[in-house]
Order: sequence, then structure tokens, then C-alpha cells
Amino acid sequence: MELRHIKYFLAVAEEQNITKASEKICISQPPLSRALMDLEYELNCKLFIRGKRRITLTEEGLALKRRGEQLLALAEMTKSEITEIKNGISGTLHLGHVDSNGPSLAAQWISSFKKKYPTVTYNLWCGNVDDLTDRMKAGLIDLAITMTPMNTELLNGIKVYSENWVAIIPPGHKLAQNRKKSVSIEELIGNDLIISSRKSREEEIREWFKSTNKEPHFVVKTAHSSNAAKLVEQDIGIALFPASVAKNVTAGSEVVIKKITPEKTVEYYLSWIKEKSQSLLAQKFVQHVQDLVGGEE
Repeated sequence: MELRHIKYFLAVAEEQNITKASEKICISQPPLSRALMDLEYELNCKLFIRGKRRITLTEEGLALKRRGEQLLALAEMTKSEITEIKNGISGTLHLGHVDSNGPSLAAQWISSFKKKYPTVTYNLWCGNVDDLTDRMKAGLIDLAITMTPMNTELLNGIKVYSENWVAIIPPGHKLAQNRKKSVSIEELIGNDLIISSRKSREEEIREWFKSTNKEPHFVVKTAHSSNAAKLVEQDIGIALFPASVAKNVTAGSEVVIKKITPEKTVEYYLSWIKEKSQSLLAQKFVQHVQDLVGGEE
């Protein structure tokens, strides 16, 4: 498959119309139609269902759309790496990060790295650790800010930050109204709890409650920690998240934030895939962060 054919295909998939796609990519309709036919012939399947008003994708077409987008992203990253070798440190750094404190760490590092290498551009992607690991394995991002627990057999990294877990409590709740600055695991039992939807995170939190011999009740599991404070504000439950999530609390909100006892901590890492060689740009960025935080691999 030629990359230009993939570009043509993606344009048609997005526009759902041959005429509009040809105008978008500045190519006449006959060669565009021929390229699509060549793709279908090469893959031995139908990629489109051609209707009167619009074109829809078959199951095979949807699969090619997903992989085609990845192929073009990889091609762009490869071009950037070649440019780095030829011209020095430039190109685009593809950096992933978790929610919570990930955006703040990324912003700090990019700000200082930009002063050293002003021609570098950045492509940021937010997701949970599992999503970020999959994207690094696929070569779609260079580095990622991850959190424990993480797959240490697959990932290398440097520790960059650590913070406590907290309980974000609705203002009307009895645990919010006492003067204690912390809340125990035993006190959380019997309450509606809001946690991350990440499977390994849920397993970690369940371990906290084993000493109580009671099962915690998770009323909401959310992929994005930024949702947690909003859910608490609506009195849906008590959110258990790293302390930095409290930054998402709306100004003027009366939710109460307390440390969890026994104390629980989460560590952040700047991570990369062990078995993959890094681009010169990624190597420089890792070294820059290591100098800033004094982290060790």
C-alpha cells in the first residue's frame, strides 16, 4: 500500500463523499476513484458502501481507517526523526500523560525544554496508563507520564513525582463535618465511592480494604480524574484520587479534601518502551527531565 493511497482513503472516509474529498486533497475524481479501487483490489475486500448521497465504511474499511491513521502518524514521526539526524534537535515530540498531575508536569517540562530547543513542537495525548502503554508500543507516542502501578517488564522510566491519595468528600457528608484532617479506610466502608476505571487501579484500591473484611462500594468509575470533583460536588459519592485531582475543584466549591490513613501514595514516572530505541529528540527530553527532577532509572 502506498501512503498517498492511504491519505486518499482517509479523506474519503472523513468526507463520506468522493467529490468533497477530491476538492479537499486537490486531486480530480478519476485518479481518486482509481486509487480506491486499487486499494480494494490489493486488500481483496470492499472498503466502502456507495450510497446515493454518501459513502459509508464497511467493517474492513473501518479497520483500514484505524490502521491508516496510525500509519500516517508513524510516517510523520519517522520523517521527524530523519530531520533530527540531519539538522539537529528539532521535529515533534509525541508526549502522552495521565490525568491528575500529568498536565502540570508536561507543561513545566515543555516550558523549560522550549528555551533550549525553540524549534521543537509538541503533540500531547492524555489517557490512562494502559492506553499510554499501548500507544507507546504502537509507536504513536515517544514518551509518557505514567503512574504506579505500571508494567515494569515492558516499561523503563525515571521517577518524577510523588503525592498522597486523598478523599474528596461532599460538604454535607458526616465525614466532611468533623474536624479531623484525615479519613481512615474503615470510615470509608459503607459509603458510595468514586474511583478510576482503570482495572489495575481498582485492584489496588480493593487491597486497601482487605483489612476491614468488607467490600467497598464503587458507585462510579471514571476514565478521567477531572470528572471526579464534579461528581462529588453533585453529592454522588466520595472520590478517592491523588491529591492533584483537587485542583479540578470548582472555585467556591465547599467539598472537603482529607488525606487517607493509613497513608497511601502514588508515584509518577516519565516512561518509555524498554525494547524500542528512542529518537534523539526523545533522548534529549528524558535527559532534560532527569536533570530537573534528579530522577533515577
